[in-house]
Amino acid sequence: MFQKLRLLFLNIWRKISRQGTYYIGGHDALPVPLTREEELTVVKAFMDGDLHARDTLIERNLRLVVYIARRFDNTATPIEDLISIGSIGLIKAIETFNTEKNIKLATYASRCIENEILMHLRKTSRMKSEVSLDEPLNSDADGNELLLSDILGTEEHIISDDVERKLQRQHMFHAINCLNPREKYIMECRFGLNGKTEMTQKEVADHLGISQSYISRLEKKIILDLREYLNEPIA
Repeated sequence: MFQKLRLLFLNIWRKISRQGTYYIGGHDALPVPLTREEELTVVKAFMDGDLHARDTLIERNLRLVVYIARRFDNTATPIEDLISIGSIGLIKAIETFNTEKNIKLATYASRCIENEILMHLRKTSRMKSEVSLDEPLNSDADGNELLLSDILGTEEHIISDDVERKLQRQHMFHAINCLNPREKYIMECRFGLNGKTEMTQKEVADHLGISQSYISRLEKKIILDLREYLNEPIA
């Protein structure tokens, strides 16, 4: 599956490279993104079985791949490989995209591209030190600690070196920023994230005008949603 997708990306890359000069570390000369109207038309064509439409979606979203890949260029993986790996995520996004969810392809693809790169970095990073999943990321005003295991699950594995830990944290905070405004506010206030002051469940409940027991239920649901977001495999 991976090799098939990689070959598809390489074939498309060769095709657009013949049409002009493209710099793999930049995106100035890459094909421009589709407009919203163009995207809807091409997505529909692909869903109707037009493989040329799929290739168009890949080509016109390569800028997004380059943009996301360059955020990881401080890792040991060469930027060319990051772009190639990210493109696999793009292809998976295109092939699993659901227009009924009322979300832009670029929004959905960004998550798939980032996940593909993160999975690669987790798999290939050298383990310089063993870090327990019970290492606290932060604690709330009640003394409850927010652990990596709360977010990532409790599988018997370890998080490798400092780069990996930074990637995990970056991915977690990205997930929190994708929550709806109320859920994001609850997490920020409960665990003192993004510059917010830590609060007890009662304090957050008072701020929102709801019961403490409801805050407790919401908090559990949010953590489960975050865990699903971070651990969800991309088909």
